[in-house]
Amino acid sequence: MKVTDAEILKAIWQAQVKKTAKGVITNYVGGSKGLKSDREQDRHYAQYQSMISRGGLGIPLSKGQLARRLKALIGGDNLQWRGHPGNAYEFCTDAAMDVFRFARNWWEERGVPAGFDQVKKCMRTIQLSDYESLAAQLEQELLERFGNLEVTA
Repeated sequence: MKVTDAEILKAIWQAQVKKTAKGVITNYVGGSKGLKSDREQDRHYAQYQSMISRGGLGIPLSKGQLARRLKALIGGDNLQWRGHPGNAYEFCTDAAMDVFRFARNWWEERGVPAGFDQVKKCMRTIQLSDYESLAAQLEQELLERFGNLEVTA
């Protein structure tokens, strides 16, 4: 079965969008949750994809063939290596930042705090008993809103 570059790019984009649903959350000891800040570095940690987990993209190619195809696609204006080339990659676009901000705002509207509490000298956090169901709901909403955007390398 022939797999096009466009299909690979779409699979990467959708994986990045899905990862963002949980990626904007920082997990703390004891199960409490807090929001990552709104910086580019935090967006990276919330969305990056790794070469080692490329099999999770759902593309019907061997891991070796997929690695070769990914390496050929990564390095353009939009799909870029982050850190050491060959490890992590992501779409670094305005749309990626829009997904990140939408997810942050979504969690914030549900009471998840961000930042450092100067009085208590700790990060602001909250316990979420329904975290997994909320994350699944957000993932679905992100895919509906952003999952079918046209992406290029």
